[in-house]
Amino acid sequence: MTNSTSKRVTPNSSPASRRAFLGRLVAIGGMAGTLGTSQIVSAAGSSTNDVILRPRLDLGLYRVRIEMDVKGNVNLTKDPLLALTAKPSTKQQLPITAKVALDYEERYLRPKNADMESPIIAAERHYHSAQGVSRLSRMDQTTELRDNLGLVVARRDTLPEAIYASDDYLNHDELDLLRTPIASVALDRLLPTQTLSIGEKVALDSNDLASAFNLSGVVKSDVEISLVSNDASNAKLQFQGKMDGSVSGVPTQLRVLGKLTFQHSTRTVTWAAVAIHETREIGMAEPGFDVTATIRMIRKPLEKPQVLPASAVAVDFDSPPPSDRMLMAVDCEKIGVNALLDRRWRIMQDGAGQAILRMIENEQSIAQCNLRSLPRLPEGNQLTLEAFEADVQRTLDKQLDQLVRSEEQLSDSGLRVLHVTATGEVEGIPIQWIMMHFSDDSGRRVQATLTMEGDSVNDLSGSDVQLAASLQWSGPAVTAGEEIELDPAEKSGLDGTETASSAGQQLRLEPADLVAPSKNRPEHVISASDLPTTKR
Repeated sequence: MTNSTSKRVTPNSSPASRRAFLGRLVAIGGMAGTLGTSQIVSAAGSSTNDVILRPRLDLGLYRVRIEMDVKGNVNLTKDPLLALTAKPSTKQQLPITAKVALDYEERYLRPKNADMESPIIAAERHYHSAQGVSRLSRMDQTTELRDNLGLVVARRDTLPEAIYASDDYLNHDELDLLRTPIASVALDRLLPTQTLSIGEKVALDSNDLASAFNLSGVVKSDVEISLVSNDASNAKLQFQGKMDGSVSGVPTQLRVLGKLTFQHSTRTVTWAAVAIHETREIGMAEPGFDVTATIRMIRKPLEKPQVLPASAVAVDFDSPPPSDRMLMAVDCEKIGVNALLDRRWRIMQDGAGQAILRMIENEQSIAQCNLRSLPRLPEGNQLTLEAFEADVQRTLDKQLDQLVRSEEQLSDSGLRVLHVTATGEVEGIPIQWIMMHFSDDSGRRVQATLTMEGDSVNDLSGSDVQLAASLQWSGPAVTAGEEIELDPAEKSGLDGTETASSAGQQLRLEPADLVAPSKNRPEHVISASDLPTTKR
């Protein structure tokens, strides 16, 4: 669970000036050493129960444990491909239950010379354990974070936070596991900056709510927080209300009820219990849902790292997260291939012999990729580039305008890749197709067809190059006898238009179309300047 676009947070863009002023005022009064360890008299001076809860800003290392229970319904369309078009599609609702447990060490990262009052916009984490168990309808799933992922970095200058691993690539299941509806980094931001009296309610700032609940933005909120009790050990607070916001362009509504414990000795929020009822609309890349989550969090300040390295990871705060670390491991199990792709790509279907992926950004469909298993060739034979070009021409037929590029290469995983780019028109719309034929010496083959409107080509950001470089076999191939007929929707291209999504289906092989790899194996990328190889 986690404005129509993501929110950029600068190091000093915070409603914290009042907090800073109060901190300086207290320090001038000689009370900085004791503030927060006992009840103090407010500026109004009317009650000994009045208190200012000022967290220690120099604390930047914590051990955090989160337990979460989720129950409710997932809302989705029966045909996820039609969800991306103007065509109506029947919606269905599936019950879901889930339990998640995360245990991690977290260190806050700030830009050099940053104002200590500004929001934390990066953190590095080591997960001692991370596991989720869910049941969707009658399907059970267990997700665990791999042990070899090592250090995980969360960038929060754009919300929701961008998470990536320093040593490997996360997949979608792991990302969903690590995205929490409450951000431990921002928990102290929920503390009011002014003097509190028991029972007095204070409205929470929308920016602080968006940060704490990991939302792209909050457009309306009536969430208020109040001091419930205060003694020499702890101050206990409660917040409650509703908020309307968005996550990556998808509208969402939250009703929240939560309790916080502020420990005076450490001057930090060490415990939180939050109930969230969230209703999120169906997005192009994600299902909608109507669920209730109960989250329990324990935070313990640490004097020194337990598992994290002694030196903090270097982060370039003047640049977005590194693009090479933001790739996603995508696994199409039914075809038996995986690849590293831009995170905007999502699997829409993964069926026997064919997978369909969509690139979606801010609820806009950019491109579609159809991955199709092809019948095996005799061992030791390969399809020629000329035969592949001819098959592309036959398949596109009258839709084809011209072939603009044809080349072959050897991928990082040792697969031979035939790469053809074609332009044309479908129902008056300019279309570009990028078709790639992957094969090896055993005769195993897979075809990828990327389809997009002509003006969307630049938005691919090199996804065709990345796919060509990183695709590899991950499981057994579908044999020719197991090939299945595809529904029209499975053959569809961008926005449901009928396109050539599987050029190999019309393949008619002649002896001249085959070539022994040993006689004509490409040893490098032809047109290297146009097709740089991306190393994994």
